[in-house]
Amino acid sequence: MENNIRKIILADCQKQELIVDFSEGFDGLEINVGKGANLALNLINFGESRNGKIVAKVEENAELFATMADFSNGNSRLNVAINLVGSNARGIWRLSALASNNDDKKYAVHFYHLAQSTYGLMDNYGVARNSSRLAFSGANEIARGAKKSKTKQNAKIIVFDEGAVAKADPRLNIDENEVEASHAAVVGKLSDDHLFYLMSRGLNLNQAKNLITYGYLLPIANYFHDEAMKEKIAKIIEERV
Repeated sequence: MENNIRKIILADCQKQELIVDFSEGFDGLEINVGKGANLALNLINFGESRNGKIVAKVEENAELFATMADFSNGNSRLNVAINLVGSNARGIWRLSALASNNDDKKYAVHFYHLAQSTYGLMDNYGVARNSSRLAFSGANEIARGAKKSKTKQNAKIIVFDEGAVAKADPRLNIDENEVEASHAAVVGKLSDDHLFYLMSRGLNLNQAKNLITYGYLLPIANYFHDEAMKEKIAKIIEERV
């Protein structure tokens, strides 16, 4: 993995928006967001699943907004580490993932608050269908000395079929006072009431499941500013469900 790493470096006070396609054949990203810089990183994978690693360093008064739409096919392991190393550094991670057929996907996302007044938000949303496996693990760590930091993580997975398996494992490791930290995790089966309502409107069972999947995953497109990419995300979800 270490032989095929892409690097993204923003100089101090730079502002940039990038789209990075994980299906292009590299194994990981190293990211450095300089002091006062702002990086909007849009990650996609609509092809074959692959293992990967993302390591980010966010400096003083800098911001990293990372959004990932993963509607790939197959098995994958993605490890993400976002290091908030400067005071007032901000990191936001949003993931929308679909696992279907026999996919086996695991995502491990870590936030490390290493300076005062840092902010971290992690949102992981997923759908597990057919005989797939989908797992989210998240850890938000606030180190000693990182006073007045705030960290939050959310994980939610909807399980559509009896053969699908899903797991969410949120953790908070706090080594400082004067901080705010919270997490929430929900893993549950598809609502029978929602299915009944849609089927009472003339849809069959499979059509109802597809419509709910589409509505649940599509909001990730709102974080992509490129209109063509928004349309592509909508099309890919339709094709995969």
